[in-house]
Amino acid sequence: MDVFNNMKSMLLLFVLHVFIVGVFDESVSVKEGDSVTLHSGLTGIQTDDVLQWRFGPQGTLIAQINRAVNKSITFDDVLEGRFRSRLKLDSQTGDLTVRNIRTEHSGLYEVTSSKHTLNKMFDVSVVPVDDVKSVSVLVGDSVTLQTDLTEIQRDDEIQWRFEHQNSPIAEIIRKARKISTYDGPDGRFRHSLQLDYMTGSLTIKNIGIRHSGLYEVDISTSSSKHTIHKSFSVTVSGEMKSETVKEGESVTLRTGFTEVQIYDFMTWMFGDTIIAEINKGAQLYDDDERFRDRLQLDNQTGSLTITNCTISNSGLYELNINSNRHNVHQRFSVTVSVPGPSDKTAWIIGTILLVLVAAAASVIYCLYISKLKRRHLSCQDKEKGTLDALFPKGDPTVLNASIAEERRLSSVHFSRDPSTVLL
Repeated sequence: MDVFNNMKSMLLLFVLHVFIVGVFDESVSVKEGDSVTLHSGLTGIQTDDVLQWRFGPQGTLIAQINRAVNKSITFDDVLEGRFRSRLKLDSQTGDLTVRNIRTEHSGLYEVTSSKHTLNKMFDVSVVPVDDVKSVSVLVGDSVTLQTDLTEIQRDDEIQWRFEHQNSPIAEIIRKARKISTYDGPDGRFRHSLQLDYMTGSLTIKNIGIRHSGLYEVDISTSSSKHTIHKSFSVTVSGEMKSETVKEGESVTLRTGFTEVQIYDFMTWMFGDTIIAEINKGAQLYDDDERFRDRLQLDNQTGSLTITNCTISNSGLYELNINSNRHNVHQRFSVTVSVPGPSDKTAWIIGTILLVLVAAAASVIYCLYISKLKRRHLSCQDKEKGTLDALFPKGDPTVLNASIAEERRLSSVHFSRDPSTVLL
C-alpha cells in the first residue's frame, strides 16, 4: 500500500512538474557550429541566490552561480568533457551560452533559482551540417530551392527566411490564398524572387554575390502535427573582375558586400600566398615584401586596397569568405602598367612640336614670298624691254609727246564749283 501511495505521489509530482514546465518551455533550433544563448529571464541575481543549469534526462549540473560567495563556475569535465571550453555564464543575468555547438549538445536544458520560483526548460535541437543542402551558382544565373512537395494542401503554410532574419522573404498561406515575396530589409531581393504556388519552391533570379547565405523554409502541413524545416546554403561565385592601375597609384578590390558578419572568416590570396585576412573582426597581414605596409582592409565590407602599386603587384587575387552559413569566392585580375609621360613632359613636347611647326610654316611662307617677288621682277623686266623696243631712247616723237602733256596739265584751273574742272 505504501509503495502504491509512493508511486501515486511520484506520478502526481511528475504530472505537476510537466504542467508547470510546459508553461515555460522553449524550443530552440540551431545549426551545428553556431552558438546559442539560453536566457534565464532574470535581470539580476539577488544576494544569497543560487542559480543552476542542468542538462539531459539525468539533470547533470553543468553550470552554477552562487551569489553568496560571488562565484560562477562551469563544469566542463562532466559527461566525459562534452561541454569542455564551450560554456559561458553571464554573472549578471545567469544566461548560459553554448559555443560551437554540436549534435551531442541537443537535449533538455533546465535552469533553476533558489530565490525565485524559476524552473525553466529549453528543448535544444542542433541541426547537423549534413542536413544543410549546399548549392553553388554563378553570378547572373537563377537557382531554385526545392521544398520536395508535390502539391501544397489547403491548410498548408510555407515561409522562407534568409540568414535567420525574423521577417520572411517569401510565404504562401494557402487557406487565405496568399502568396507573397518581399524585398528584404535592405532591398537585396527586389525583383529577384519567384514562388511556385503549387510546391512552394523558391526561385532566385539574376542572382548576385550578396544573395549568398543560408536560406531556411518552414513547411507547416495539414498531414502532420509538426513543422518541416529545410536549410540551403547558397554559394554564389562571381566572374573574374579586371582592374587596371598605373604604377604608383592605388587600387581597391571591392567585395560588393555592405557588411561582413563578425563570425565570417575572410582571406585574401595573391597566387598561393595569403596576404591578408579578417578573423572574428581582427585584421592580419602577411609580411610579404611585395605588399609591405601597402595593404588596407575595410573591416565593414572586407574590400582590399593596395596603395602605391608596383609592377610586382600584377596578378590574380582571390577572396574566400567562410562561415557556418555560407561560402563566397571571388577573383580579381590586377594589371599594373608603367605610367606614360607626365603632364609636364607632355606639355613641353607639345610646345616644342608647335614651335617646330610654326618655324616650318614661316620658312615655307618666306620661300613663297621670295618666289613671288622674283616672278614680279621678271615681269617688270619683260615689260620694260617691250617699251624700250617700241620707244627707243632719244626718239623725238616720244620726247615731243611728253613735253606737250606737261604743258596741258599745267594749264588746268578750277571754277568756283569745286566739282567742275575747267580746261
